[in-house]
Amino acid sequence: MLVDDFFKRHGLPLENKTLVVATSGGPDSMALLDMLEELQSQYHLAIIAAHLDHQLRADSAREGEVIAAYCRDKPIKVVNGVWPTVLHPQKGVEAAAREYRYHFLVQVMQENNADYLLTAHHCDDLLENILLKFIRSGNPSEMNSLQAVTKMKDRTLLRPFLSLEKETLLKYDQEKQIPYVIDETNNEDDVLRNRLRHHLVPLLKQENPQIGLNALRFTNQLNLVDSLVELEFSQLGQPENFLGIAYRVKTSHLASLSKKQQLFYWQYFIWQKFHIRVNEHLGEFNLITYQAYFYLYQNNLPPQEKLHHVSVGQKFDFNNRHCLIATRPCTSGKLVGRFYAPASAALVVGSLTPGTRLELISGQHVKSKKKFAAKGIPNVLRPYCLAVLADEVPVFVEKTYVKRNKRTELQQYYLYDNI
Repeated sequence: MLVDDFFKRHGLPLENKTLVVATSGGPDSMALLDMLEELQSQYHLAIIAAHLDHQLRADSAREGEVIAAYCRDKPIKVVNGVWPTVLHPQKGVEAAAREYRYHFLVQVMQENNADYLLTAHHCDDLLENILLKFIRSGNPSEMNSLQAVTKMKDRTLLRPFLSLEKETLLKYDQEKQIPYVIDETNNEDDVLRNRLRHHLVPLLKQENPQIGLNALRFTNQLNLVDSLVELEFSQLGQPENFLGIAYRVKTSHLASLSKKQQLFYWQYFIWQKFHIRVNEHLGEFNLITYQAYFYLYQNNLPPQEKLHHVSVGQKFDFNNRHCLIATRPCTSGKLVGRFYAPASAALVVGSLTPGTRLELISGQHVKSKKKFAAKGIPNVLRPYCLAVLADEVPVFVEKTYVKRNKRTELQQYYLYDNI
């Protein structure tokens, strides 16, 4: 069996697993569903056919009827969903439909505690995907988005047909007399993928009938390159999370890289961390150099927090961080820092007001901007350093300043976040 070999080749356990199959009612997904049904008793599988009616055609309900008829006398659970027409956008329907479909499939997996999600993408789809990305961006990392085994929302996504052509699946359906529905919109040339499928791909196959397998080989080679890049970057050091709104890394860590390589480093990091592809302008992200650090942050930084009173032992929020000031160490949360203040002091937290002067242990004062600069914190991120004032006197500024006291009768406080 083709699917059986796929699981063995990738070392994936199959016994007693629950599988969600993305079933459109087309020839590809119906072939996949049938192949898995033949393995069901041998491996004691629980199979769920997940079908989403996109409501993009007047006869779209026909697909669900074909799936229901096929599964009626088989131990296959059918889960149906609908993409409400009110959610259909005026533009970018294909991308929006894909996003909603995968959201639906993940939900089905979660509700059924499934082990794998399987789709019927084949090597013709892979070739089309590579051509699409080459036309739209030319970014190699985007061209290997169809992987045989990958993760999606912490779930395992499998594409066991990437080495098969659509013609092979159609032949399988015909031999097994498996019913399916042909989506008539696939015959139209209104979207780029269809134009490639109808005009360019046939020409390429005339030049080389094995070009689909070449697309698979290309993807596998990109995976090897990507793994080497990941290894190289791991040796350079990963940027650290800074204040929950930015990432930073010392400039010395990237000193061996050229400017273009440094840019690629950040593009790669954005993809790994946020799953967003960006060009040389980094899209919605800003990259700055300040003192000895590179800082990366998104354009839409949250508004600055005004100073407000808090009580010891009661949680408070600061820039979407859940914080707490305690007089004893806590067993949960992350310790941000310690400071001393009178036990009876009124505590105020928030963003430090620009121009505030900070008291040194000598009794002299220094402008806060000098402390921020000394710690390598750029101006744009300074409002996101959590400040604590006791009786209107700054006693703590996150990653920047702690008031040093000679008095011994003061209370020690502990500041935590992620509480």
